[in-house]
Amino acid sequence: MDDSEQEAVAEARNAWNAAVTARDTLPREEAGKFNPAKADEIGDREAHDAYDGRTARYREAQDAVMAASEAMGAVRKSYFRLNIWGMARYREVMHQIGMAFQDDPYPAWPKAEDYGITHEQVWAAENPKEHPAEFAAITPEIMDQVLAYQAEQDRVLSWHGKEMPGLPLHKFGSNDGWLVLPVECEAAVRIWRKQKGLRGEVLVRDKLGSDDAFAYWLEWIEFLQGAVTHDGFEVW
Repeated sequence: MDDSEQEAVAEARNAWNAAVTARDTLPREEAGKFNPAKADEIGDREAHDAYDGRTARYREAQDAVMAASEAMGAVRKSYFRLNIWGMARYREVMHQIGMAFQDDPYPAWPKAEDYGITHEQVWAAENPKEHPAEFAAITPEIMDQVLAYQAEQDRVLSWHGKEMPGLPLHKFGSNDGWLVLPVECEAAVRIWRKQKGLRGEVLVRDKLGSDDAFAYWLEWIEFLQGAVTHDGFEVW
């Protein structure tokens, strides 16, 4: 994130915090009670009508929070947010378009003990300020093993799988810090552009269900394009 983005994000975050504070000063009962059946019928767990008894005043305050959140997302070009439900839909859409592929099982996670170290030593090496005593006890030999462990972990996190262009779907199935590579992003955007005029736009609109959802999808494409020249991104 460059300086101009940091400044824009800080300003937008202040506006979001103010909107959240204004909403949270309202009596809690005005938020209403979540109704799972209504949420399933609507297809949106965050919709006002998914809550019984939500007041007009709370709806307005929540709308202000969501607008501020969207404004913050608009200026935060190095970050893209999807909840679990949204990611599942994006996975399905990308797979159908050909932007992503079902790859082979990724390699096993490395085990710290196989490198003669402990997880506590790894945490201390990664966060010395939070674990000063443990970090001070790490010898050069232990640090070499920690670095070897981290290198293997990065290999697993960045593993591509099959010799296919696009995004490996396993990198979008959990928040383990998967490393999505620039070449994967470039291929996904290229495939989208090729498929857009054929069936891509219609498919995405049908799956996501609204113009606003499609507009957010286009932001996802823009995010992927930006990641091509910014060393990819991590999935958390």
